[in-house]
Amino acid sequence: MVNRHPWRRKHLWHGVLFVIAAIFVLGNTVSMGAYAMPEASHSWGGVVALGLLSMGVFLLVKGEGFLEGGSVAAEYYEAIAMAVAIAFMVRTFVVEPFKIPSGSMIPTLLVGDYLFVNKLAYGYRIPFTHTRVLMPGAPKRGEVVVFEYPKDPTKDYIKRIIALPGDRVSYREKRLFVNGKLVAQQLEGNYNYVNEAEQWVEAQRLLEHLGEQPHSILLRPYANLDQVTDELIPPDHYFVMGDNRDNSNDSRYWGLVPAHRLVGRAVAFFWSWDRTENKPRWERVGQMIR
Repeated sequence: MVNRHPWRRKHLWHGVLFVIAAIFVLGNTVSMGAYAMPEASHSWGGVVALGLLSMGVFLLVKGEGFLEGGSVAAEYYEAIAMAVAIAFMVRTFVVEPFKIPSGSMIPTLLVGDYLFVNKLAYGYRIPFTHTRVLMPGAPKRGEVVVFEYPKDPTKDYIKRIIALPGDRVSYREKRLFVNGKLVAQQLEGNYNYVNEAEQWVEAQRLLEHLGEQPHSILLRPYANLDQVTDELIPPDHYFVMGDNRDNSNDSRYWGLVPAHRLVGRAVAFFWSWDRTENKPRWERVGQMIR
């Protein structure tokens, strides 16, 4: 009787894959934590990692009799494991859904928006390190990005990239300057919305020409929330701001986003719920984020 090569035994490579998955989940749990944009939960990350690790060890040690016997339970396991593995790989490395719980990016992102984030956009961070690999391109000025909040990496925020490494950015009297040039803005009209405290807020909507495509921002001309900023962006760091300029906790207040904290680029809406009107915003479903 000829023994098969060890790595042709299903239980070995299944076990190794479970262990690797546990390492990635644990790495994300430690570095990313319990919030995304900023409140989609990763709070079960540690439990999931422990479960994956336990299953991996079981398969490595005791899995041969279970998988190689051709039982009905083994067949069901393989089908379920394949589906879970595909979902895990897509969510971890390709695209991840998030929900918007706050109004700091109004009018671009509304409370109750659900969107996909492209995690391929800025490469992958090796768990427990600051090293990113397989980066197809650097972030661009004007892109909407998800990142780990530098002051508390257990939370993920979403903002717009305003300045890149090497740029000088200034913000004063509600005017934005990048590399000494005033970023052009055009008044679009008034914009009223209901904030997190369920109070109506009156603002002005302006079209800002920052990156490759213009985007809308909100300003409240008489609000006293104008943080003066003037700094040179160092290598591997980014200056970010919310589009709701007078209602955004961003780089003006807590500093820059290191490159290793980037999670991905916001791509498109797949659902949106208007809690004020208690109905879907069908017109937003499928729209690209700019």
